[in-house]
Amino acid sequence: MNNWIQIYGILWKQYLKKYGSWIILFLLTAMVIGAENKMRPEGEETYKGILAGIYWEDDKGRELTEGLEGEKGILRFRGYGEEEEMLRQIENGTLECGYTLPEGFYESILDGKQSRQITLYYSPASSAQKISYEVVFAELFEILSEDILKGYLEDAGFGKGDIEKARERLLMLNGQYAGDGSTFHFVYENAGGKAGTEPETQSSLRGCVAVAVFLMCLLAMGNALEQEKIWRSMPGKMGRALKRGNLHVAAAGAVLTGGISLWLLGAGQGFGVEALGLLVYFCVLEVSMWILRLFVKDSRALYGILPVLVLGSCLFCPVFIRIERYIPAAAWISRLFPVSYYLEFFGEFVL
Repeated sequence: MNNWIQIYGILWKQYLKKYGSWIILFLLTAMVIGAENKMRPEGEETYKGILAGIYWEDDKGRELTEGLEGEKGILRFRGYGEEEEMLRQIENGTLECGYTLPEGFYESILDGKQSRQITLYYSPASSAQKISYEVVFAELFEILSEDILKGYLEDAGFGKGDIEKARERLLMLNGQYAGDGSTFHFVYENAGGKAGTEPETQSSLRGCVAVAVFLMCLLAMGNALEQEKIWRSMPGKMGRALKRGNLHVAAAGAVLTGGISLWLLGAGQGFGVEALGLLVYFCVLEVSMWILRLFVKDSRALYGILPVLVLGSCLFCPVFIRIERYIPAAAWISRLFPVSYYLEFFGEFVL
């Protein structure tokens, strides 16, 4: 027992001496990012998307702006109380484009005057306004539709008390004819059932930490391979124990550093869940290193494939995107990287 304590004491001392400065730098970086996240005002959006401005002059304009501000797609709309401020932000590149909703625009559209009711400003260098057309006018039509129906019923001679009944009847007939195949119509469906969800973010703290832990583990494994000749020269069980212990310490040191970093980042999900996740990652890293040692016999070969392993983890594991959403055949490749098993444990991904 005392021998094992001495062996691991030596290995941990060696590990901290070699990688202590890297660990401190890693933890300090996590502390700074975590502090910045805590200082961010609650409810502030981390994903800004493509920004478009809306300036309104009446209540209907405000209603349309509030609806657009609630959109959670790639386009994000921001309301402005002054047109000059919106135009200034288009000029300096903060906004890709901007819409001006003049007073009475809504009533003019209802009266059939559709042309030149809404003004669009955009930079010649931007093409985002082409994307924004559909979003703005889809929201506008949603507001207009009820008034159009009400106006049609009034023109058809329905009294005030009959309008609601007629509306319900029309909606019922719409559902009937749309479903029995007797009329030609379009059906719009959201791909993958992801309507109204946040887009894939371009930042995954847990994913980045997982890749950094994998990198630390590989570097420590390279150090162990460099010392392979020393362990072999030692008598009997001592050499084998140091050889095995070096890989244990490599995985444990990297995983513990990652766990502390997640705590400093404020990205944890509770001590029990995080501890179990780190234990799973430790086991996967340990097994991966032993499998890798079957094919990689010296540190130079390991350092040669290290960029491939790190970049492969970023690309094929759900660190930034789920590659299988775009290339289904690539799903099995992610199983070759330990990072994937850790992130799948938490169900992590960045839309």
